[in-house]
Amino acid sequence: MLSVTEALNHCLSSVPEVQLETIRIEDADGRILAEDVCAPTPLPPWDNSAMDGYAVLDTDLGTATDTDCFSQGENPQGDGVVLRVLETIAAGSVPTEAITTGTCARIMTGAPLPEGATAVIMREETSDLDDNRVRIHAGARPGQHIRRRGEEVPQGSVVLRRGIELSAPAIGLCAAVGRQTVKVGRRPTVGIVSTGDEIVPPGQPLGPGQIHSSNTHALSAWVRSCGAIPVDCGIAPDDLTATRAAFQRAIACDVVMSTGGVSVGDFDVVRQALIEEGAQMGFWKVRMKPGKPLAFGIIGGRPAFGLPGNPVSCQVGFLQFVRPFLRQFMGASEPFLPIIYATASEDIRKRGGRAEFVRVRLDWAEDGVRATTTGSQSSGQQTSMVHADGLMLLAPEQREVPAGSRVAVQQLHGGAQHPGYTW
Repeated sequence: MLSVTEALNHCLSSVPEVQLETIRIEDADGRILAEDVCAPTPLPPWDNSAMDGYAVLDTDLGTATDTDCFSQGENPQGDGVVLRVLETIAAGSVPTEAITTGTCARIMTGAPLPEGATAVIMREETSDLDDNRVRIHAGARPGQHIRRRGEEVPQGSVVLRRGIELSAPAIGLCAAVGRQTVKVGRRPTVGIVSTGDEIVPPGQPLGPGQIHSSNTHALSAWVRSCGAIPVDCGIAPDDLTATRAAFQRAIACDVVMSTGGVSVGDFDVVRQALIEEGAQMGFWKVRMKPGKPLAFGIIGGRPAFGLPGNPVSCQVGFLQFVRPFLRQFMGASEPFLPIIYATASEDIRKRGGRAEFVRVRLDWAEDGVRATTTGSQSSGQQTSMVHADGLMLLAPEQREVPAGSRVAVQQLHGGAQHPGYTW
């Protein structure tokens, strides 16, 4: 029986080379970037104003002062420096005159800086005398409120590295440097087969001893959440012909994933079906809890995962093995779930010998994030996953975790529960 690390390495060694496709940036949300994105021009492309206000020579404002009355909304007449306004520069226009001693230009946020200007004064620190004169009530330092050419992105520099997941900010940056399309990793299709006479689809009446098929729907959602495409290949009853037919449908996809029929005593039909389909199985069990009866191999030239039938075991097995496989298939540089460190809020005990994934809720506390179990850790209790923010990682040799211990937690849905801002 393999350790979690050994089994994971075995799976990831079978990931095929990333297949590329070019798509429009408006369709790229959540996709894995397959190329470095470089800036053909600097960003910003020219010196520009960071504020609505006036472009000035800072040396003209040596006698200007901030006054309490001005900050309160009054209009002082006897302080500050009066400058002549040469022109108004709107965003999208180009300045036509250079700033010299005693002059300035009215300028809008994002507009190009006129020649000679060394600072920008905010509009709130001025008062207009007429269309051609303004009184400045504050001093300025060189470079104040100016965005310099290329200060964010120098020309030719890499702005996004291959292997990242494209988010809204990343897509915005692609557009900012002029990209209309990007190369991304192709999204794999995942054929999902549920097995067992006791399984019927939701919506159909239950017969004696039957349950609704939940694993197919949970796995489909997890597959979509990591960027791949689920394909429901149906429910295979405990019949060799029907099971082989289901696997034949699944191998039309990039990855095969079955659930149920892999634990001792109930996987004879599944094993026989796999053998007759020419499967080459790498392993059947992993030293982990939940999810010990977990299989991996090659079926019809496709990587195939045999996940347990118990709902929690099924989902935990997916998260530890199938998810990183699919993410690496698409070219992700970091295919694993993010890990944070938290403080255990209660004593936890386990048997030695197997790695354990404990479902926990994460909450903010004064001393950091605290991890609390979601109750029963039964592999059949789906509510323990519903209420979980993460999976606490316990090593095989660990037997207990005292309250107050520092623990590693795989995050499932982002950050810990925060009580809200207090400022």
